Order: sequence, then C-alpha cells, then structure tokens
Amino acid sequence: MAECGYTTIWKLVNTTTNVKVTQETTRCVLKVIDPEVVALRSARRLRRRVYTNQGPYFTIHIDGYDKLKPFGIAIHGAVDGFSRCILWLDACYSNNDPRMIAGFFVNFVKRIGRVPRLVRGDAGTASVWVRAMQIAFRFNDRDNMSGMNTYMTGRSTGNKKKRTFLGKFKSQFYCVLEDSFKDMVDSGLLRIDDLVHLECLRLCFIPIIQRDLNSFTHLWNFHRIRQQRHVEAPNGIPMVMYYQPEAYGTRDFSFRLPCELETIDRIQERYFVKKPHFGCKDDFIPVLEHVCV
Repeated sequence: MAECGYTTIWKLVNTTTNVKVTQETTRCVLKVIDPEVVALRSARRLRRRVYTNQGPYFTIHIDGYDKLKPFGIAIHGAVDGFSRCILWLDACYSNNDPRMIAGFFVNFVKRIGRVPRLVRGDAGTASVWVRAMQIAFRFNDRDNMSGMNTYMTGRSTGNKKKRTFLGKFKSQFYCVLEDSFKDMVDSGLLRIDDLVHLECLRLCFIPIIQRDLNSFTHLWNFHRIRQQRHVEAPNGIPMVMYYQPEAYGTRDFSFRLPCELETIDRIQERYFVKKPHFGCKDDFIPVLEHVCV
C-alpha cells in the first residue's frame, strides 16, 4: 500500500470492515508493518513507477490533440520516447481518419528510411492503419517485439510522453486561440454547425497553426531537458539525444525497411489520404473559387 497514506488506509478500514480504529492507531500499525515505506513517504521519496526507454526508436508515441475539434481543427503528432524529440506535429481537419493518420506515419518512415521498434497509440479506430503498416513492416523480424507485438495499445490519457509536450504547447498558444474561437461563436461570427463556416476557418487558421506547430517543434527539439529528481531518464537536448545516442551509452533501435520506397509510395497513393495543401478539404476549393468570383 505504498501509494496510500495512513489517512486513506484509516478510511478504508473504518468504511469497509467492522473494525473501528483511530488515525493514530493506524499510523502506528503502518510504521510497525512497513517502516521503510513510511520513512520514504515522510521524506517525500517514494519510489514511483519509472518509465524507461533504451534508445531512439525503442518506442515512439502517437496521439491526437482534440481541444480545437469543436471548431473543425485537429492535431496529430508523435514523440520519441527516449529523446522526447517531436517526430511530427500536424494540424488538419481530422485526426480520426485512419487513412490520414497512416499518411503521417508513412511520411515519417519514408523520411528516416527506417522502422521504429515499437509504436504506442490508443486503442481507437484512428490508428488501425498505422498498426497494420507497422506490423507489416516488422512482420519478418526475429526479435521479441516483431510481428503482432510491434504495436502497443493503451488509453490515450496514459500516453504521457505525448501529452507532456502537448500540454506545454497548449499553455503557450492554444488557450488564446481557443478563447478567440469561442468569442467568434458567442458573437455569431462563427457557426460550428455550418460546414462552410468550418471550412473557411480551416482555410484561414490551419496554415497559421501549422506555422506555430513547426516553430514549437523546433524550439522543443533544441531546448535542454534538465535532470529530474528520482527519474531515471536521460537529460539533454532532444535532437542531440535523438541523433547521437552513442553519447548516452545506447544505440538506434530502428529496423531497416523490408521493401523499396516506391512500393510504399504506391500503397500510400492508393490507400491513404494526403494532408490538404490549403488546410480546408480539397473539394471546398472550387466552391471557394466560385464564391470569390
């Protein structure tokens, strides 16, 4: 019961059993039963769960950010678990379309020319194509995380590596942007139930948001992560940890691609959706041109 203090245990004992004890009695009993944990708790040095990642591409974390989805704008990104380097961060009209999310992943794989050892994402349908591609890429490898084990699912709220830097980005930019959109709705300037309004909002704001995402990615990847107390994780500049793992006594854990890039290009063109160039959906451009003329 290292995660519970004596007050919590006192409440559990008194509410779930027929035994009635005082807080002082509970504290004394705990000190006798487990003096080491009591001493650690008093010193605020409890040993919490330690997140470990052995090197670049050992695990990459993918997730979406949905705070702006009521206004028709979604964000999807990925971070390397070892270096905390942002691998991609893209604004688009949806982060629920599995074909678009797979497009982000495949663009990343094509850019590095390698495949990560493990991809971690949530259990929703948005990542089904990513999961299929990752399994296909690593199907013939012979390590213990190959094949069906190469994609790990979990609750989105548990994807802490991805949530950490998205929270920092929100505090720097999205609070202001979200408030501005809400003001537009309250004033009647924006109707979120009107698809034309949403497409116009995407056309105007997604390029601006993407510019800020790119700027934030650059700043994050080149800032220095300081050593954290009681956390066994490397500290330093994410981009340096990402590209020079040997300086930290580790290595690159990625695997070679099992096929040519031309094969991936054909799969991407046939099955996946490209991110729209102008932010709004491509079929809205002719409507916009007609209205403007």
